[in-house]
Amino acid sequence: MPALSGKTGHIYTNSLVVEDCNDTFNEQAISGVTLSTTTGKDGNAARATTVGVGVSILMSEAISVDLSAYKTILAWIRSGVNTSAGDLQLLLDDTANCASPLETLNLPALLANTWTRVLLKLSNPAALTAVISIGLKQAVDLADTTFDIDDVRALKSVAGMRQWTLNYKTGTEEVTDFDSAGKDEHLSTITGWSGTFEGLKKDVPLTIGQQVWLALAESTTAGQAWNGQAIIADVEPTVDTKGLVLYKYSFIGTGELQVALL
Repeated sequence: MPALSGKTGHIYTNSLVVEDCNDTFNEQAISGVTLSTTTGKDGNAARATTVGVGVSILMSEAISVDLSAYKTILAWIRSGVNTSAGDLQLLLDDTANCASPLETLNLPALLANTWTRVLLKLSNPAALTAVISIGLKQAVDLADTTFDIDDVRALKSVAGMRQWTLNYKTGTEEVTDFDSAGKDEHLSTITGWSGTFEGLKKDVPLTIGQQVWLALAESTTAGQAWNGQAIIADVEPTVDTKGLVLYKYSFIGTGELQVALL
């Protein structure tokens, strides 16, 4: 992989629930697909079990949402088999059954039987004023297996930002004893994450103490982002004689951090 330019990186927050996936995706019946629910990352998750299904929509659900003010989709996805980037797609449509999708979002490569939180950049949010159907599609014929989706959210861009940093670390504890033969031994304990982002003031500022969904994108490529819930710990405004108002935010993560996949 060549060196990655961060010039298309970004910061996203202020989430809107698009579909909680707690019920079966039952907008349409698809031959060879059994629709059900399973234990998800947040309550239930929608599941499609396939037998002899070729390239097609695996499941879709009726929704009603305006996404025109949002920039990305954040969702938990799990496949029963390993997939390559683009094998699975998330669909958004203003017609029923995802018959003519306004957005076809390629999912990154997935590891079999592993929940992965994916961040997918919308190509034309302005067209998504009346989304009534969301779906999951296999773009290539995958093996007969299960496909799960949970907690689909939309995120807004934090306007004006031009840099972010992230510190992801583990705590350690010394566990040296007589059997260590005079050598220090340590055990990895709890993990934690924190960081900063900063840039121009272009919108209503975030506030301290606010808990947000935070997605730190390295680029626009699906899989090149870090995602999790964080608390805004402090805000540092700066004004200079050139007329620029700058904001620097510090945050601390709470709970799981989904690391960049690629």
